[in-house]
Amino acid sequence: MVPTAAATGPRRHDRRSPRARFGGSHDYEYSITLPAIRPTIILLLILRLGDALTVGFEQLILQRGAVGPGAAEVLDTYVYYQGVIGGDWSYAAAAGLVKGIVSLLLVLGANKLAHAFGEAGVYRREKR
Repeated sequence: MVPTAAATGPRRHDRRSPRARFGGSHDYEYSITLPAIRPTIILLLILRLGDALTVGFEQLILQRGAVGPGAAEVLDTYVYYQGVIGGDWSYAAAAGLVKGIVSLLLVLGANKLAHAFGEAGVYRREKR
């Protein structure tokens, strides 16, 4: 994703260096700067923030016997054992819904913070 951003982000004359590299058709080298791909980096960070509450559920379930339930207890495993194994489906659904809402709020907050710093973010509200 970042090489694509580097190729599409900065304009060609902004990233062309006058130094000769190999001669012939390769008589210039590209220099991609961090400010040139900053919008893509911000976008990827915002989108990854939505997964902040997600952990390796399968690994924790498989290793629970070896490390003990106290060390392997996270929201997903707690919901699995209390909701699914215990038969309380409404509890499991409510916990999953709350986790989704918190993740959505994290993404929206990070997007608003990106707008405050002058970046595009995930979406931009139309001004009327």
